[in-house]
Amino acid sequence: MELSTPRLDRVRERFAPGTLARSRWRLAVWTLVVVLAYAVVGVLAGPRWNPEPVSTSVQPETESVSVLGSTPGTVLGRYDTVSRLVDLQLDGATTQVLIVSPLGVPEPLADAGLPAAVFLHGAGTGLAESFAEHAQALASAGVVAVVPSKRLDTYTTTHRDYVAMAADYARSVQLARELPEVDPARVGLYAESEGTWIAPILAVDDPAIAFVALVSAPVVTPREQGAFAVDAYLREVGVPRSFLRAIPRATGAHLPGGILAYADFDVLPYLRELTQPVFMAYGTQDASMPTVQGPQIVAGALPGGVEQLMVRYYADANHGIRIGSSTDPVVPDFLAGLAAWMIDPVAAQAAGPVVAGATPRQVHMASAVPQPRWYADGEMLLRVPGISAAVVIGGFLVVLAGAIIGRAQSSRGLRAFLVPRRRGPLEVPASVRAPVVAAVRFSVVTLVLLVALVAYIVAVAQLALDYSRNGWVVWGGWALVQLLAVACALCAVLTVRALVRHARARQEAAEEWEAALEAGEVTGPRPGAVARAASGVREAGCWAILLGAGGLLFVAAYWGAFSPIS
Repeated sequence: MELSTPRLDRVRERFAPGTLARSRWRLAVWTLVVVLAYAVVGVLAGPRWNPEPVSTSVQPETESVSVLGSTPGTVLGRYDTVSRLVDLQLDGATTQVLIVSPLGVPEPLADAGLPAAVFLHGAGTGLAESFAEHAQALASAGVVAVVPSKRLDTYTTTHRDYVAMAADYARSVQLARELPEVDPARVGLYAESEGTWIAPILAVDDPAIAFVALVSAPVVTPREQGAFAVDAYLREVGVPRSFLRAIPRATGAHLPGGILAYADFDVLPYLRELTQPVFMAYGTQDASMPTVQGPQIVAGALPGGVEQLMVRYYADANHGIRIGSSTDPVVPDFLAGLAAWMIDPVAAQAAGPVVAGATPRQVHMASAVPQPRWYADGEMLLRVPGISAAVVIGGFLVVLAGAIIGRAQSSRGLRAFLVPRRRGPLEVPASVRAPVVAAVRFSVVTLVLLVALVAYIVAVAQLALDYSRNGWVVWGGWALVQLLAVACALCAVLTVRALVRHARARQEAAEEWEAALEAGEVTGPRPGAVARAASGVREAGCWAILLGAGGLLFVAAYWGAFSPIS
């Protein structure tokens, strides 16, 4: 039939060797353009991450960490101990409290009353038994240990109220003061990690508290500490530098509904009103805390400055002041020095030295985290990927609807719907199958990229938490993510090309029909109106899939999927 001759000529021209070579070059160039476009968007879309290097250092006055000449042999183990669990009523809840007391204390000391330490948990502990080792050691030195279990009904990953938590811990302070073996005027606080944000609140609200021990204290806000810790961990793992830009985009984001609102809690106003003696302790292997910056901030905030402060650094100790893992014993010198300080904090402060132990190392400052722009902050942080995914799903539904419409009018019935007829070469340009296949392929590869990116982030996070390195995971995984990103760009270009060719083929077919109609070669209305409408619906669905998957690629680019390898 003469009508198909121009289309046959175009098919032959498209598959000619020279045309195919030019087509491949154009495909490569457009893929490169898309990759570069997403890479530029990924760089410019969010805040950069350039933490300020630490310009100051701490020089301990001596390597000895003893307090008032303390050693484990002379301080710990003086007394036998007795432990008991009691229930403590809080406001709307009940918690268990572990009380460990020394036995056989000489009468003069027992009659005067013993010091007591109330423990405040960090984020990683909750049960009273978590501090059993500390409590036994302090009690054996003559300090009554009062360890409440953390209240968990008001404590979640998304919501924490440090002021309310201080009010709960105040009940334990009152319990300690009421113990017959305790001098109410010598009750102080032992706070670890997250608990060091709570202890100053409690000490300011209750000036009668005798002392405050801040162990592995962040000092800065939770958001700043989180960004600092993630940065330190990722650098230790050895991730590509371009991946570090995800730090402010993750830790600087403000989630909707007040989620993680406690991340901006500032303890400085409370430190400025703190009047009690303060003991700070860090392990030099604790990469999650600003070990140099923290004590400097505290010294500058305390009303009494360094005269009110004692700092000890323990060589090779981790966040829990243990050498090795979290299950290894607590450093004995730490427990001995802590007990000696709690027994007489005023004398310990006077004897000094203020700073002692190993030399800490901190590379970058823990400082304000840049906030992501409006389209990646708050509700938009969730809306952008959610809307993009919804558009992809909607596109698939539209394609399915078009297929149902097209097959419903076919005389070949259900079998035609389930087993489509294979088309000949001359019919390919008019078929919507190529755009559908390209759009589905693009969406699937995009999904694979997102899964790979999430898996990479999880794998790197696990390495960081384990303080380990694995070049195959870190660099091999990153290279895989980048290759998948390039594959997505290629699929996007192929989808656009298929859609453009299909639209052009529809237009050319319509023009050929009009020309044939004018030449008198055909008569009457153009057949296949329902099929053309169904084809148009499927084409619209393909454009929706392209748009939605492209939006998901912007999300992937924002988190570094189109970053350079180094």
